[in-house]
Amino acid sequence: MTRRIGLFLLVAGLGTATPALAAEAPASDVVCAGEGSGQRCTVSAVQPFPDNRGGLGELSISAVRDAACTSLHIVFDEPIAPARSVTLTVDGAPPQRFYTPDQLSDLAGALDEGPQAGAPPQAGPPEFTRFLAQVATGAIADEDAGTEMLSRFAAIKEPRRIGLTCGPMERLLPLIRSDRRLRLEFQRQANGATQVYHWPRLDRRTVEFRLGGLLEALDRAMPGS
Repeated sequence: MTRRIGLFLLVAGLGTATPALAAEAPASDVVCAGEGSGQRCTVSAVQPFPDNRGGLGELSISAVRDAACTSLHIVFDEPIAPARSVTLTVDGAPPQRFYTPDQLSDLAGALDEGPQAGAPPQAGPPEFTRFLAQVATGAIADEDAGTEMLSRFAAIKEPRRIGLTCGPMERLLPLIRSDRRLRLEFQRQANGATQVYHWPRLDRRTVEFRLGGLLEALDRAMPGS
């Protein structure tokens, strides 16, 4: 399996992991499908936040668990600007950055072409360049590079949603379980054409929330996981 195929499966999985559950199910209800090792459970909540313009916005937050891992999915009530930085910070850990599918596809392509191909993804984040250099120098074995790429960078941002899957989420789970505060920072997509007097800072959003209760609900639904 090439790294591009692995990335496609990752993005496809994020596309199906968060249906309209956050809107259809009451907050903190757990919905499960399947049995045994094929069981998949989702718990959702709605998080309101001030929108910097005198109103309120909402995040639809879902934690999803199956036999493989726990993942986190957030749906926005209005489009965000994927070209701008999106970060999720948990107290006690460095900020987790999110990447567009195109950025991750470029990184997977650079890995598939091999270190001798040379150039890193155009205009890619500096952490991509550092990662490719580690592969090129053998600090990360080539056969481990695909798995390591997903472990480090499997955090996807799109105009209406973001998703944090197994690798990055696993590193944050101990902190989240201790009910540490999470801080999500993103920028709302500006409406219409940007005017000369437009101030991008007005479109920045910072939302703080906790997920310990959602994880406890999953634990009760899947006690053996």
